[in-house]
Amino acid sequence: MEKGKFEAKKGTTAASRRSDANKKPASRKGSTLSRLWPVFAAVAGVLVLVVGILILTKDSRKEPVNTEESHPTVELQGMPRADLERRFSELDMVIRKDMVLTLKPEVKEGETAEEPLVLTLSDAVSDVHLDMVQIVTDLNNGVGRESDTVDSYLMDPRTYLVYDETALRARIDEFVEEYGTEMEEPTISLEDAPATEPPAGGDAPSDEDLPPEKLLVIRLGSVGRDLDADAIYKTVTEAYSVALIAEDPESVLQPSLTYGFHAPALVDVETLWDRYCKEPVEPVLDTATGEVTDGANGFGFDREALQAALDAAAPGEEVKATLSVLKPETDAETLRESLFKDVLAEAHTPHTNIYNRTNNLKLACAAIDGTIVMPGEVFSFNKVVGQRTEAKGYKEAIAYVAGGESKPELGGGVCQVASSIYYAVLQADLKTVEREAHMYLVDYVPNGMDATIYWGSLDYKFENSSPYPIKIEASVHDGKVHIILYGTEWKDYTVELSYKILSKDDWKTVEREVPNDGTYRNGEVITTPYTGYKVATFKTTKNKNTGAEETTQIAISNYKKRDKVVAKVVEDPTEPTEPPTEPTTPPTEPTTPPTEPPTEPPTEPTEPPTEPTEPPTEPPTEPTEPPTEPPTEPAPPEEGDGFLPVLSQ
Repeated sequence: MEKGKFEAKKGTTAASRRSDANKKPASRKGSTLSRLWPVFAAVAGVLVLVVGILILTKDSRKEPVNTEESHPTVELQGMPRADLERRFSELDMVIRKDMVLTLKPEVKEGETAEEPLVLTLSDAVSDVHLDMVQIVTDLNNGVGRESDTVDSYLMDPRTYLVYDETALRARIDEFVEEYGTEMEEPTISLEDAPATEPPAGGDAPSDEDLPPEKLLVIRLGSVGRDLDADAIYKTVTEAYSVALIAEDPESVLQPSLTYGFHAPALVDVETLWDRYCKEPVEPVLDTATGEVTDGANGFGFDREALQAALDAAAPGEEVKATLSVLKPETDAETLRESLFKDVLAEAHTPHTNIYNRTNNLKLACAAIDGTIVMPGEVFSFNKVVGQRTEAKGYKEAIAYVAGGESKPELGGGVCQVASSIYYAVLQADLKTVEREAHMYLVDYVPNGMDATIYWGSLDYKFENSSPYPIKIEASVHDGKVHIILYGTEWKDYTVELSYKILSKDDWKTVEREVPNDGTYRNGEVITTPYTGYKVATFKTTKNKNTGAEETTQIAISNYKKRDKVVAKVVEDPTEPTEPPTEPTTPPTEPTTPPTEPPTEPPTEPTEPPTEPTEPPTEPPTEPTEPPTEPPTEPAPPEEGDGFLPVLSQ
């Protein structure tokens, strides 16, 4: 065979290594060979044994063995002919087994790789074997014999290695042609799209540029593999040769080789969506105006379906995705008809006909009227109404201050608006976020259903825990504060509110001495009284379909008592018209005794002023068995607790 770049290693062709000392022809059917076949048959199927490297010390025709460090070898001195023949037979069986070459991709850290490639070579393809005929011939000719008197031989098995170079190379070339590829990047285009494709990262095409039902065509990229046929051939042939001198021949016949691997860019579905698609615009409620804006159509593909198709596609395969019109999930007109169509709850609380207080109620309601609270949003009374200032038109009206007194304050009375909203929120079964009870019981909402506020320290907040927007309508007319919550009814149950007075702390009458200056008459009321209460508030829900009822406790409210204070006028003693003359020596008794105060007090009014009506001591209808009472909530802070002087308005 003509040798070129695929020339076999030393020892590939047996004829090139035969001895010239003895030219006696050898017959495959000779008597000597016939004597060897029983030996060959006896060792058939035997597991691979350790093979020794045969160091040729006496035959100048043998070249030194180039042992590879990665495969340990065994040194073996001369052995009898029978042992030598047996070892060569065992080696022949080993190298005739399939060779499995593993080709591993070389990738940088963090890069995408692939499973290693595997090339399997059998003796049916390579025709690899030891030339046993030549071995026997050489033995008969005395090749490798140490002396004529000693039955001991030194022979290199690699000298007799034979394989089909042409067939072996053809199989490797076929493998390289199948798996060795040039790397190709993916391509993306629109069928029937304008000639100029939108640039990467550019704006999405408009509706006119991309009519409905366009096709997005994606051709996947393919990996590049730098497979070298020469390197593979060399690795295979060297493995055959090294196996003949290795301690573990079978492991040598499992060689590995690396190759350059180049992965194309991945096709990212979200990137495709951002570049070629347009989300539909949903109609939304403008919370500032209360109007619903119109939506708009979009266009796009099924992202999950495209991802599944890309995952299943082979490299270089074409995948198509349909770009269709995408409509908003909600129709604008339907949204307009569904919003604020139901009255979720309402509260109409009477107020006293006091000009300043009524003025304050109207200003607070005007600030709240029309407020829209979106699902999950929290309404804050102080945030919506703002600080109650003279510049905004607020006037002084009675409010409770630290120490329990009632004094005029700017914005006094607006607590009634907060209480009315709280009462409506309880009926609508929305989530209360922040609420404090008044210092004293009020009479414009049921007991335990009030809320006090004060700028800078106390606020009332609730969360729209419904799935729809809520609009608050607030006004003052006909002697009442009116609060109506509009929304979309979502509950499958009704709500009933009730309360129970858990304890009562009665007030008492106390006297306060006042000077006789005409400010108060004797017995006149200085401070009106309040009875103290501890009140539990409950809600009872009733399922509209089944009628099942459930009662739960909402809150515990503590209201302080305030004693009734009446005036006790104290008369001043009459002063003498002239001071007594100071004696030079102290007299034993005063010449004139001091004037006695009048024995009769000043005339009291026949009827004292009418006292404010005491809040009712008995609750309305209560649940038969209210739930267990939770721990008592703390009362509003007293003066000195870090709050502003006024505690409620």
